Amino acid sequence: MDRNMDLIVIGAGPAGLSAACAARACGLDVTLIDEQAAPGGQLFRNIETPMAQAILDPKDRETGLALVKRFRESGATYYPNAVVWGLEPHKVSCTMNGKAEELTASFIVVAPGGMERPVPFPGWALPGVMGAGGADILLRSGGTLSADKDAPVVLAGNGPLLLLLAGHLLDAGVNIAAWLDTGYWSRRILSGALMPAGVLDAAYVAKGMKMALRVLRGKVPIIRNVTNIRAAGTDHVEKVLYDAGGRTHEIAAGTLLRHEGIIPRTHILNSLGAKHVWDAVQRYWHPVTDEFGRTSVDGLYVAGDGTYVHGGDASLLKGEIAGIEIARRLGVLSDAEADHRCTPARRKLRAVRIARGFLRYVFAPNPAIFNVPDETLVCRCECVTAGDIRKAVAEGFRDVNEVKRFTRCGMGQCQGRMCGPALAELTAAAQSKSPAAVGALQVRQPFRPVTLENYCNLNAPD
Repeated sequence: MDRNMDLIVIGAGPAGLSAACAARACGLDVTLIDEQAAPGGQLFRNIETPMAQAILDPKDRETGLALVKRFRESGATYYPNAVVWGLEPHKVSCTMNGKAEELTASFIVVAPGGMERPVPFPGWALPGVMGAGGADILLRSGGTLSADKDAPVVLAGNGPLLLLLAGHLLDAGVNIAAWLDTGYWSRRILSGALMPAGVLDAAYVAKGMKMALRVLRGKVPIIRNVTNIRAAGTDHVEKVLYDAGGRTHEIAAGTLLRHEGIIPRTHILNSLGAKHVWDAVQRYWHPVTDEFGRTSVDGLYVAGDGTYVHGGDASLLKGEIAGIEIARRLGVLSDAEADHRCTPARRKLRAVRIARGFLRYVFAPNPAIFNVPDETLVCRCECVTAGDIRKAVAEGFRDVNEVKRFTRCGMGQCQGRMCGPALAELTAAAQSKSPAAVGALQVRQPFRPVTLENYCNLNAPD
């Protein structure tokens, strides 16, 4: 295995594939590493299979197939089923086929994508409760949401995947009992001033309107201003309870799909100490980069929704820009040639960001979604409740990492991926502060599980 190359790309989603293709087109020696069995990421997951193709929008299907085909024909080295658990400037540590491997390169592009914002609530650990993204992956993999195909499904939250998922469920003949909207209306009102800019990306706006019309035609009951969502059941969700209009309501359900928006995956960059900033509207941390995706860590770039969540087509542009810029920095392209190749993508990306600026407010998360009862489980790995976190703050622990050390919230196998955002929100709310004031969890390497044998074998002296 050749372990020295020009560029290593981590992640085979739209951004990673695009970066690899752009860099290869410039003549770079490129290796792409991904933990999935096939390229495509979450957006184009299993895109080469008939099942995934059938459920995707025709244009998305065409884009995804063309991207994967271009990548496979690019000549880039590709390692699927590889788990990256360590990263240093110019060096990647991972596990391939059960064996630890170390690869080095002049530059590294991290394209981890985004993830659904995890929000704890009573009953969220019950079987039958999952995120919208996970449910959509099940549908595209040929699975079913419930053993009882006729059992009603409840959608809940406020995020872009709900529209997409609702359409897929309706097309599959699934009974959607209700859509419980937790939208933050004071933010949504602000989006009105930015909506006219949507004409810069009219096709994207039209696509969203088409999905919304599909939901309206499907006569899905939409219930506004919902708070205090909880799932109830014995060994599986049986009903969903919520508050609206000053009263508590309940709906029989076999599945509850909750989605409160998408946040960047920042664990890898966080572990390297890359500079991040807090977005007060979308309520997440994201890495500081220049327009090419260059981070504060030497030789490290980030592309796609791992920088800031703009969507799959924007991720394609971010990846392309990063791949060309790295070729320029290696001296393979002149400044003029790199600028010539990058300019169309940079212009289009700027237009996309302006056009979609209103969505930042439409899908702004409502802080009230974290107002959960004390007994609510927050950290599944270490069985830490919301009450445990509030108690720690009351006893004088102020920073999220102090609360982490006291409660063990965020010390489990997921290293805070599933509890970190809620830990910050609860710690901040208990002090009447912004989450920005209590900091972000400090991620340590290895940031993914690795056997002691593999770790020692890789790090043992020769």
